[in-house]
Amino acid sequence: MLDGGTMPGRRAYVEYEIRSIVDAELEGFRRCQGLAFGNDFNPEHLELARQIFEMERSLATFDRGQIVGTSGIFSYEMTVPGGASLPVAGVSMVSVKPTHRRRGVLTGMMHRQLSEVRARGEALAILWASESAIYGRFGYGIATQMEILRVPHEYRDLREDAPVGTGNLRLLTTDEAREALPGVHEGIRQKAPGAVSRSAEWWHVRFFLDLPDSRDGFGANNYLVCEEDGRITGYLIYRRKGDYHDWIPGGKVLVRECMAETPGAYATLWDYVLNLDLVGVVEYDVASSAEPLLWMLQDSRRTKRKRLDAIWVRIVDIERALGARTYQGDGRLVIEVRDRFLEGAGGRFELVSAGGDGLCRRTDEEPDLVMGPEELAGLYLGGGSAWSLWRAGRIAGSEPAVALADRLLGWHMAPHCQEHF
Repeated sequence: MLDGGTMPGRRAYVEYEIRSIVDAELEGFRRCQGLAFGNDFNPEHLELARQIFEMERSLATFDRGQIVGTSGIFSYEMTVPGGASLPVAGVSMVSVKPTHRRRGVLTGMMHRQLSEVRARGEALAILWASESAIYGRFGYGIATQMEILRVPHEYRDLREDAPVGTGNLRLLTTDEAREALPGVHEGIRQKAPGAVSRSAEWWHVRFFLDLPDSRDGFGANNYLVCEEDGRITGYLIYRRKGDYHDWIPGGKVLVRECMAETPGAYATLWDYVLNLDLVGVVEYDVASSAEPLLWMLQDSRRTKRKRLDAIWVRIVDIERALGARTYQGDGRLVIEVRDRFLEGAGGRFELVSAGGDGLCRRTDEEPDLVMGPEELAGLYLGGGSAWSLWRAGRIAGSEPAVALADRLLGWHMAPHCQEHF
């Protein structure tokens, strides 16, 4: 239940029922989502939704029996720096019916949801933000960034020293991909901070089913693998869209995902897709903020790039989260986290790193650094900058303490998640 209250210039908050839905309420849940996101409700998608929907982890807000707010969770494991996997709550399907905006519906759901995540024993919640101004007030911080890349065909050439040709390429059928790709993905994602696991149901619904109305005008998935020494060391999933202007080919290739274990597999996969015939541009919408492709191209300036926030992290158990990851170097910091949204989650914490192993525990000592949960979340996966946050006035403390935070919490591999949820 959400306590009543008022805000200047807005309607008074009221009390709503917040609870998980049952199967018969899934249609109302999805209709509320559609209204908020501007999508038509499609009854044919209900059965697909049931295959991956976690009913017990859903939350809906009810006003006189009608669903006016929604939120759900997909249960994942996410890799953190050092290779450990933590169970995380993948928050999704967050919506408020347009008639109930600015009434505290979202705040009530977020507080209830984060409290339940912590009670379940998960240290982290993660999400993609539909709007970037929403989730900071609930303690979420930008933990990974991504780039949208557009490589024009005339500037597709790779440098001569790119390690192309170290493996054999093969296109798989859907049945072959279903058998081969999940294991390859799981092996690679366990080494990549920010990457999350996938269930068999998730693979089926989000990749292998490949319904025509989910392709946005492109063709079906193509499943390309690179094999080295008889073993698949990388794969690339792509779609194509043919197009001509005055008999000049200008088709598009959309790369949905690229996972590679070795530099040779990565370069060989990209060399193939960049040199497909009848193509004007290759698009990659989920590139890493440190995508190696940009360092392999002869003229990367010609690639159109747009950097955006990607995964947002909310830490609900700081001791467990900081104790699970590996650190770069030795040192000790006392960090005060001022959490104004989730009672009992903040406080002062001593972080000690020795030989890369970290120990985090509560303390009463004076802090070296003071920050909010969103700033700590931004540093957690190793892709943030304590110095930038300090210069922006979002972290308080001495410059030497900030430098130590960057040295300990940084990571040699930029965190990245290719999974949309």
